[in-house]
Amino acid sequence: MKAWGIVLVVAVLTAMAFVPALPEVREAKVVSLSSAEPLSTLRLETVTPVELPSRSPIQAYVTAQKPLDGMRIVIDPGHGGQIKWKGIKYTGGTEGVVTGQTESDVNLRVSLLLRQYLQAAGAEVIMTRVSDDRITDGGKEEELDARANIANARNADLFISVHHNEAPRPDTNYTVVFYPAGMPKAIGLAENIASAVGYHLRTTNLGGKPGSYRVLRGIKMPGVIVEASFMSNPAEDLRLQSLAYNKLEAKAIATGILNYVRIEKGRQVDFNTIFAPIDSQANRAQAIADATFIRKQIVEKRSLFGVRYEEVTYDAAGRVVSSREICANTGTVKKAAKSAVTRARSGIKVALASPKTAAKKPAVADSPKSSSKSAATKTKTSASSRAAKTKTDGKSKPVVSSGSSKSKGSVTAKTSAKGTSKKKS
Repeated sequence: MKAWGIVLVVAVLTAMAFVPALPEVREAKVVSLSSAEPLSTLRLETVTPVELPSRSPIQAYVTAQKPLDGMRIVIDPGHGGQIKWKGIKYTGGTEGVVTGQTESDVNLRVSLLLRQYLQAAGAEVIMTRVSDDRITDGGKEEELDARANIANARNADLFISVHHNEAPRPDTNYTVVFYPAGMPKAIGLAENIASAVGYHLRTTNLGGKPGSYRVLRGIKMPGVIVEASFMSNPAEDLRLQSLAYNKLEAKAIATGILNYVRIEKGRQVDFNTIFAPIDSQANRAQAIADATFIRKQIVEKRSLFGVRYEEVTYDAAGRVVSSREICANTGTVKKAAKSAVTRARSGIKVALASPKTAAKKPAVADSPKSSSKSAATKTKTSASSRAAKTKTDGKSKPVVSSGSSKSKGSVTAKTSAKGTSKKKS
């Protein structure tokens, strides 16, 4: 019995020798809310912001919801300060025939709304003015040059100048968009803006036209002057007084710009999503954009009978909407058409009628408002010069026109230009 007791004690001692030690129990410390250490003494890690370029030279990824990412657009509300500077300094611009509102004020309202649409699409927008005032203290040329210089200095991708027109006849109302003469990349921009504005405002669309205007001559990037509608039209003047109508015009210009980006940069654009936060009719934006989308191309067709050139218009899906023959197989016209092929790649609209008309250069006006009148004056002057020729020694020699003859031609041209846009500055 005594032996069994010894064995049991030894077994217990042996078992205790192999039992693992229990972890040390530590008492948890409760942080007192009334700690004497103030929050200001806590150490915070300093984060140094990384300087990124405002515009990356290569846009790695552009979404359909932000198709204008990486693009810088200058919006120029035409004129400015008509009431403040009337008769003192150059401002230009027309006035509403019914409301008496100034064009500079309407241009500014539309431009500020346009800024919202372009920013929603991801663009960096720069305004030449944000108040109803001039941007310089100089004359007309200095004022116009300053607007172009803003776009050049900021290395803008696009330049959009917003205007409204006037004409002697009150029933005149159409949309026309001018682009810099000799800048093919701006043609598609002008055509698409004109198409969208004409659709939204229900005006006759004259499309894009080349214009040698000072503000366009000064810019180094694709740009346009948008003559959306006529303030000399009583009904249109009343509509332009409405902020909702101004917003509709702004959306139309934005739609044209985005359609141009689809062509020129090959970017996808989700119009419905972009316009949704600022437009209650955004659900129709994509359908309208596709309906007003313009891409034109000059196509050369060869056959046994010679070579023909056609102007083909495509829709947003790449389907042919319309086509028309623009010239026949004659030497002079063929050469003109071949030169048109290069210009057509960005969406040019070409009209060639005959070798004689193909060789002629269209008249260039001093301002968008006087384009039709200048063309009429040039036509009348040319007719007078041809009629004034006389024969001397068996050869025809032109007779130098007197001042009275020139004056008479100008009066006739003014009469023939009735119903077209007229010069305002």
